[in-house]
Amino acid sequence: MPHNKHNLTKRSGFTLIEIMLVLFILMTIIGIGTFSVITVQRNAMIRIAKVNVENFSKNLDLYASIVGCYPSSEDGLDALRNCPTSLPDPSKWVQVAKKDIPLDPWGSPYQYQYPGSHNADTFDLWSFGPDKITGTEDDITNWTN
Repeated sequence: MPHNKHNLTKRSGFTLIEIMLVLFILMTIIGIGTFSVITVQRNAMIRIAKVNVENFSKNLDLYASIVGCYPSSEDGLDALRNCPTSLPDPSKWVQVAKKDIPLDPWGSPYQYQYPGSHNADTFDLWSFGPDKITGTEDDITNWTN
């Protein structure tokens, strides 16, 4: 069978342009997917911190209704779990939190101040937020929504 000259020049494989186009499409899809996952994760962490601030606030109100006052700034949120040594009447203390007080989703402790600067009659409770710096707009607090 004679060899056809046309068959010898027939290409087999992909050109560099085709490979680059496929890689570009794949990288675009991966980039969009990664951005979506990061956004969802960031929003979930913010929601967790907001829920924790709300729950700690309710626990602190319960603590105050039982003990007669909020924990001092020095005793902090630990007073919900362990009887503070500064409590005038330790017999009134009840363990409000059954589990250890967790860190915020970014690994920092929740901040507590009594009396509060923003809530003068009660307490201020906040997380530094994603930037881990207090006083910035990403803070999660009990004095703003």
